[in-house]
Amino acid sequence: MSLTQADLEKKLTELIDVHHVPGAQLAVLDGDTITEVGAGVLSIRTGCPVSTDALFLPGSIGKLYTATLVLMLADEGKVDLDLPVKTYLPDFQVRDVHARDTVTVRDLLRHTSGFDGDVFIDTGRGDDALPRYMDEIRDLPQIAEPGQIWSYSNSGFSILGRLVEVVGGTVFETALRERLFEPLGLQSTVAFAEEVIGHPNSVGHVPDPEDPDSLMVSPQWGLYRSCGPMGASVVASAGDVLRFVKLHLDGGVAADGARLLSAELVAAAQEPQIDLVDDTVLGESWGLGWILDHFGDVKVIGHDGNSLGQNAFMRVAPEQRFGFCLQTNVESAMLMYRELADWLFEQRLDVTLRQDPEPTATQVVEDPSRYVGTYAREGMAFEIAAADDGSLLASLNATHAAAEMQGLPPMDDLPLVRVERDDSFLLELPIADAALLAVFFNPADASAAPTYLHFGGRAHKRVS
Repeated sequence: MSLTQADLEKKLTELIDVHHVPGAQLAVLDGDTITEVGAGVLSIRTGCPVSTDALFLPGSIGKLYTATLVLMLADEGKVDLDLPVKTYLPDFQVRDVHARDTVTVRDLLRHTSGFDGDVFIDTGRGDDALPRYMDEIRDLPQIAEPGQIWSYSNSGFSILGRLVEVVGGTVFETALRERLFEPLGLQSTVAFAEEVIGHPNSVGHVPDPEDPDSLMVSPQWGLYRSCGPMGASVVASAGDVLRFVKLHLDGGVAADGARLLSAELVAAAQEPQIDLVDDTVLGESWGLGWILDHFGDVKVIGHDGNSLGQNAFMRVAPEQRFGFCLQTNVESAMLMYRELADWLFEQRLDVTLRQDPEPTATQVVEDPSRYVGTYAREGMAFEIAAADDGSLLASLNATHAAAEMQGLPPMDDLPLVRVERDDSFLLELPIADAALLAVFFNPADASAAPTYLHFGGRAHKRVS
């Protein structure tokens, strides 16, 4: 059945009330039509209502824009996805010499570089922000061999942004505007905070430290310029996000008929590059920038994004030309996203999201030593311990810059809920509104003791 604007407005209003979200924006694509609605307020401080042209922070959905710029350069014969990054960035350095010399452009696009990825550093507001960022990550540590495992890497996309600058001969934000925003006619999309001022815009909301059950306006809006290619540069309405996505549904052709990207590369970007181990959190596999999944028998592509009190989700079924972008102004809206996605796709295509595996009848773990230990990456460590009742507990210590900006609460002795799947547990953090799948795995031997813990899209290496 088709969904009217009134249907969408009613549903979005219901959902923000149920999930205690100050404001949200929803755009739904059906065929060639994009229907846009808003609900709630852009800020609890001002009470300004959400409009369909308001700008939100889609966060890491912006990585798809970065990936598209890289694919454009590949289309022009200026970049070979299978050559090492160092081919185009001779000064590129990370701690591991082998990784420095062998990590390819494709590895960065599909998050298989193997080096740690959540490095958020303020390198200034100037046009040299990305070159300076490259200098700051010269000691970036390795957690796996390049190409061995999938682990989400923000840093990898800032490296790709620098590649766009060097090969394309212009600063990253100019490339965004000239190669994507302007040709696609994106009237409600900008690249800098000072450009946001001329538009209605959303602010983030986070728990109030003095009253954790209440929300306050996030003390910081947006990340540093060095984080732009990670997604921080794109500030957009939900409708404009889908107008960008249509480029990839239409084989690389813009709405005015101009070809911006070859159909071959558009199709290649939506082909699986590597499977995910925590596959109910994001999707089944990863393409060249895209999350790849199935809702029932329907192929779905998309991406999610977080940015200092704002949380966005986008999923589209390319063959059916149906999908949506949801933007919210809270830290975590996973439950709202899941409920909305289920409703939209069931109403229109008679399918729903894949569900997390069910908890087991008992939470007793037969061999706790298989899991107990420390699993770490740059700025984050998990301590896994056995509880007196035979279950497992997780304690997290986040020290990366984004964690400091968010003012995260203590995360100690959180229950790992055993589920009907080998080496897998559900873990809910106090900053989240939903539990996520945590998977222990050993890429060399699935039956051996785990050497990694995958959670939140990141691999954490066992260090003790």
